[in-house]
Amino acid sequence: MKLAIISDIHQSTHWKKIIPRANEFDKIIFLGDYFDCFKNKWPHQMNNFLDIIKFKKNNIEKVDLLWGNHETSYLLDERCSGYQHDHCFDIEEILKKNKDQFEIVSIYDNWIFAHGGISEIWMKCAGIKDINEINQLFKEKPNYFRHVGPDAYGDNPNEGPLWIRPFSLLINAIPEYNQCVGHTEHKEPMIKQTQSSIIVFSDTREHNYLTIIDTEHKGIKFEVLVPRK
Repeated sequence: MKLAIISDIHQSTHWKKIIPRANEFDKIIFLGDYFDCFKNKWPHQMNNFLDIIKFKKNNIEKVDLLWGNHETSYLLDERCSGYQHDHCFDIEEILKKNKDQFEIVSIYDNWIFAHGGISEIWMKCAGIKDINEINQLFKEKPNYFRHVGPDAYGDNPNEGPLWIRPFSLLINAIPEYNQCVGHTEHKEPMIKQTQSSIIVFSDTREHNYLTIIDTEHKGIKFEVLVPRK
């Protein structure tokens, strides 16, 4: 499969560059965090989110929308950086209205796509042995996906798919699967190798990269959607 991965949005409209190219890909996967940024422009963020929902509904089999910690903070009564107290009820309402469009993970071939990543310790803590159970677990027991600590930044292997940070994921990623994640901003996307898998960190400070993964030919490349200013 040829997969296009769009990392954390945070009000950016760079993702729209992919719309004319949709037929190039078997799947287009959004890794979450559609709301919240330190500029907190409104109603731009809501309109941008509604455009993403429309894109999903118009391409229902091609587009995957994944949850990020910034969305679920409105559903689970948590507070992420940039939390918008003035608009929290509007955001919560639109998320609940469209929650059936979202999942925690997408799995294609031997690749896992999630906002933060899947650790082996978290799987054991959650009492699940099969990654295919993760989406249903979120629907039945969303509290398993809260930020649990003890590290305030989330850099601990017992953190769930929405919160775990790169270092902890690298030392405790579930074996035999490659992963592509967002959540933690880097200057540029990175590819890291564990003992048994590849982990792609796709989130960047300007949210301007597209990650393309070809699962058949084992190719990974990054494209700049909008050049840096």
